[in-house]
Amino acid sequence: MRRALRVVFVALAAITALALAGCTSSGQTGTAQSSVLTKVLTSKKITVGVFADAPPYGVMNSSGDYEGFDIDKARALADSLGARVEFVSATNASRIPMLETGKADVIIAALTNLDERAQVVALTRPYASEGQLVVVPTDSPIRSYDDLAGRTVASTRGSVPATILEAEFPQAKPSLFEAVADSIQALRSGKVDALMESTAVVAGVRASQGDAVRVLDAPPLAPSFVSFGIKMGDQLWLNYLNNFIMNYNISKAAEESYNSWLGMDVPALIK
Repeated sequence: MRRALRVVFVALAAITALALAGCTSSGQTGTAQSSVLTKVLTSKKITVGVFADAPPYGVMNSSGDYEGFDIDKARALADSLGARVEFVSATNASRIPMLETGKADVIIAALTNLDERAQVVALTRPYASEGQLVVVPTDSPIRSYDDLAGRTVASTRGSVPATILEAEFPQAKPSLFEAVADSIQALRSGKVDALMESTAVVAGVRASQGDAVRVLDAPPLAPSFVSFGIKMGDQLWLNYLNNFIMNYNISKAAEESYNSWLGMDVPALIK
């Protein structure tokens, strides 16, 4: 009887080994050996795609250092891994290609949780929440969303505002820029009538422009969550990032970052 049981156990072990080998050879990612998590822990370096010209999410200051709301998250993530962080500048349009080509281990650059994005990249649990607002010069006749008809409205390529303008404001005239800083400058210089951007970016615009601009008194458009993005298929890396965000969002560091850059506490819905 014992010999028969031993034969059965050996057979089952062999079948299991073959099944695991089949999974590995099929090209699936996310095993301990192939995971970005293992690479980062081994190399002690993490490459993070961030904005360099989109306050308050991320900017490069005059000293050549990155700073901002997302930069705080990236540095905290690197610290949690005992790794050195290497920043790579991203734009709205380049964020997903950077993941697909392996130029970044993770994107932390105001990546909104759109369903179509979740079809091509893996998105973590939210680390922030936001909506889209419209900013105009203080003396502008634009008072409501309806007034955007026939007006030139700035936003950035590949962004949520660009999608909103196309889908919900067909009578407006979108003026799309590669970088958030360019769209802000277009509003400042009078090249456009209005700017549509996220609540966080608008907070930065209001802080820098003061009484020269005002935000339309209307509900935010497309309320949404914001997540880290990684390449599809790496479940181990995704699990770690979700765990990091869960712990970070209830930390003192998160409260300080939110208050410093956005002027508010961490929203309860993402804790």
